Amino acid sequence: MKDKIDFSLVKTLLGKQRDERRSAYRKGNFDAVGFFLRLILVALFVAVFVIFFGRFMSIYFSIRTRGLLNVRDRLYEALTVSYMVIVISLTVGGVGSMIRELFLADDIKLFSAMPVGPRSLFVAKLISIYRKQLLLSIVTVLAVNITVYLNVPAEAMGYLMPKGPWFYWGMTVLFCFVLPMVSIAIASLLALPYYAIRQFLQNRYALMFIIVTALTALAFYAYAVVLGAVKEMLLGDDLKYFFNESVMHGIGVAVYYLVPGKWLARFLLNRGMLENGLLMLAVLIVCAVIALLIIRSIMVRALQARISGGAHFMYPKRYIGDPRPQFGALIRKEFVQIFRTPSYMFSYFSIAVIMPLMVYFCMEVASSLVTKLIGYNFNLELALFLTLLFSALTNVFCSTNISREGPMFYSVKALPVSYRQVISSKIVFCLFVSLASEFITAVVLFGAGYVPVSAAAFVFLIGVVFSFAQICFATRYDFNHARFSTEDDGEIKESGSTVSTIIVLGMLLAFLIGGSVLLIKLLYTLRSAGASSAGYLTYAIVGGITLVATALSCFYLVFRLRRKYYEFSGGGLM
Repeated sequence: MKDKIDFSLVKTLLGKQRDERRSAYRKGNFDAVGFFLRLILVALFVAVFVIFFGRFMSIYFSIRTRGLLNVRDRLYEALTVSYMVIVISLTVGGVGSMIRELFLADDIKLFSAMPVGPRSLFVAKLISIYRKQLLLSIVTVLAVNITVYLNVPAEAMGYLMPKGPWFYWGMTVLFCFVLPMVSIAIASLLALPYYAIRQFLQNRYALMFIIVTALTALAFYAYAVVLGAVKEMLLGDDLKYFFNESVMHGIGVAVYYLVPGKWLARFLLNRGMLENGLLMLAVLIVCAVIALLIIRSIMVRALQARISGGAHFMYPKRYIGDPRPQFGALIRKEFVQIFRTPSYMFSYFSIAVIMPLMVYFCMEVASSLVTKLIGYNFNLELALFLTLLFSALTNVFCSTNISREGPMFYSVKALPVSYRQVISSKIVFCLFVSLASEFITAVVLFGAGYVPVSAAAFVFLIGVVFSFAQICFATRYDFNHARFSTEDDGEIKESGSTVSTIIVLGMLLAFLIGGSVLLIKLLYTLRSAGASSAGYLTYAIVGGITLVATALSCFYLVFRLRRKYYEFSGGGLM
């Protein structure tokens, strides 16, 4: 029997996905905190993007090459780069979505025993992914096109709308629907190679850790470069001096190779519409044909991965080694569980390792910005605020201290080990990782000359105490709302409401402490003409709030902990 696409079956599969999404809104299954947090972050991102991208556009349109002002070329370059960034972002997200939908989804196990053709299943999954990509495409394309429209010079409006406003906004809507098709077509070709690389690195834990950490650090370096440009625009520095003749020549050469971004830009600006439209259509057709040809390979690998539970042994069995003390063995268990799980390794270890870089990059921008805008040095307050803020974001691993155990928690509970040792091992392990990250952060702040050694020591101490408070609170909160995974390996594939809640509370406390000391220090300094005694307010306020928060967190952790531990039979499945 030939494997053909059964569209009635595709419709049934899509209905199943729709019903599953609706069930997520039932009480206990919907992460309301995380949902609203994502909405707020998206709204903030769009607002910040529109402001700063608009400011950048006004500068970029005024750049001259060879003494001539060529707004049409600047417009073409800006749109090409913008669309290319959107396509790349959507493609990266599309590859990740395909891996989750095809290789990690629970329903693949069920479909392996049903008369469901690979092509029909693949098409249903692609449509589901397209719906998710469409939302991101609408937000990004509208943000880019509206910002360009609002900031293009009046004399250049004819270049932007060669066929009138109806064509520009019509193409904007069309691009919202076309870009996800392009990204998914490309992602369908990259999914299998990416999965092969992922499998190759799966049990090479040290190598994966190095690669993931390096890529994350590189991403934050690029983020720092963007922040530097934003700082220059805010301070009123003339950014166009950066775009000299050699830089603009390099941009022109790069734009020539940015496909399909340049095809979209040329199509919008009426520069060879037929040619560029046919090129886009050809890319979609070629990718679709190739994807249909390799569907069976993709689906076979996906089914094998889900049925085998991802088991893959590289090495022969080894001698376990000498017995360890109970507490040390429990701590080692926490380390091995995280280090040998790729998603945990990235979310927990890699982020903790690059936290000093995150603080340094943001400090580099914020310090000079605040000094020039206000006229006073607030490095200590900024260092405290950034350290606490990124500590709240990097300590996310403590939010799953109980949930990531899965059903194995009951096995640990049955061991002749006291509840104090089990809970304390989790807290000590998390605190040790946080302590190392906080120490390196303090050293970097001191080495870069932002704070003296005494202030760096205070930043380190407050960061450790703050992390300890967050770890204690998160561990007990997760204990009270434990959600165990149904996966064979117990890995939590999706963050629950506990993670979102801990992140939000940590950020709120960081903003409370950092914002209050910045505001009070500013008011006191301006009123007292920069009196040096204002520095003691920072130590008193930060130290007092942090100690109070720590005391409350410790009480929350230990309150009826013994009874909760021995009576625990929860761990609702997620």
